[in-house]
Amino acid sequence: MRSNLLPSLRRAGQVVVVFAAIWLAFDSPAFADDGAPEIGTALTIKRQVVATLGEEKRDLQEGGRVHRSEYLETGSEAQAELKLDDQTKLALGPNAGLKLDDFVIGNSGGITSIGVNFIKGTFRFITGSEKKDAYRIDTPSATIGVRGTVFDVYVDGNGDTLVLLQEGEVDICTKTHTCRRHNTVGRIVRATVGGILSAPLKFSKDLIPGLGVGTAFPFVGKTLRIDPIRRLKTADIIADPATKAGRSITKGAGEIGRSLRKAIPF
Repeated sequence: MRSNLLPSLRRAGQVVVVFAAIWLAFDSPAFADDGAPEIGTALTIKRQVVATLGEEKRDLQEGGRVHRSEYLETGSEAQAELKLDDQTKLALGPNAGLKLDDFVIGNSGGITSIGVNFIKGTFRFITGSEKKDAYRIDTPSATIGVRGTVFDVYVDGNGDTLVLLQEGEVDICTKTHTCRRHNTVGRIVRATVGGILSAPLKFSKDLIPGLGVGTAFPFVGKTLRIDPIRRLKTADIIADPATKAGRSITKGAGEIGRSLRKAIPF
């Protein structure tokens, strides 16, 4: 009796182990949501970066995979660099929030749509291998269409957006459908939640009061793992106070001269 019972117990134990292994596999983060496939990899993580998918939160680690519809948020001194599976590259600076909205694979296996939502903070975006019209980037105040390019984005606490062009060109539209093609490297276009879209300009303290250039564009003048080329320097994107002062003096001198000519007609 006992000899017949032992094999049965062993088989029952093996079945339990198998079912336990299956349960653990499907309960792991990789299977957290069948509707959210993996779409990219974290190449660099500095300090805490939190990934949220549905009700699940996790600390994103280097080499970890990211998912469609996942929200990524960096801490006050954190940074993340990602490479999506189509070779699109993203960097997130401190206090940034990004949602990987869309990553659609067509019937032929190619990527047909890539959507990213920059919620807050600062970013660098480098296009991947797909067609230009496959990309769509949203912020609270703008939609950005890419045209084979490298650019930095800053989204402030009110939702206003600054777009600094590093290479190529982008199409920027406000939520009220005012649009502009930005193709001036080293210049910034500002889109406000009220629908105002600026001409390309240099950074100044008046652009967004209280905002420093290092906070808005921390990647300028630096090399990244996703972008080892040292592109613009900070001095390249800042309005020169001396030049502005010189223009004011010249303008003032002209006005004084005109006034004197009117007062002294000979």
